[in-house]
Amino acid sequence: MTMPESAIELEQRAERAVRRGELLVALELFEQLVTMLPDDDRLQRRIESVRALLQPSEMHERREPETEDADLEPPPALLSDAEQGELHASAGRFAQAVICYQRAAAAAPENELLRERLEELRELSAPGGPADLASAERIAAPAPRHAQPGSQSRSHKVAHASFAPIDARPTPPLPKDPVKMLEALLDRVRAARR
Repeated sequence: MTMPESAIELEQRAERAVRRGELLVALELFEQLVTMLPDDDRLQRRIESVRALLQPSEMHERREPETEDADLEPPPALLSDAEQGELHASAGRFAQAVICYQRAAAAAPENELLRERLEELRELSAPGGPADLASAERIAAPAPRHAQPGSQSRSHKVAHASFAPIDARPTPPLPKDPVKMLEALLDRVRAARR
């Protein structure tokens, strides 16, 4: 089936919108294309694949074309149970999300994705009550095996060795004259090498 030139351009614009991540715009363009070519099954499959890419929160953001009588339009439909569940889950309210997904799964028992998401949310939801720490078993921490009574730790020994004086003999102060100071420093280096 050959498409008219305007339909080809419209499909190209829709595909570019998909590549840019503008899925709502792409959906609108594909739906315009379907009105031009209602018998094209390929377009229907493409619309479904773009809808599958949408997040549940994006579904309710979908806007209808604006008209002059925008004030007379009815308010947008309420969110589905699955969309409400995703909103609760994204806010960390997993128990409420489970309730919403239970309603959605009951309304569409054949939908495997809803059942899988419901199980994920059940695992994320908090247990029924706080843990009873008073009746918990106390376990004594084992003594470290490498420590011997009265011995110092290795890190203590390393720190002590790092700051220990190199030579116990007091060193004479350096002279003020730069040449003599350099000679004294060189003598100290030579003495340390011996």
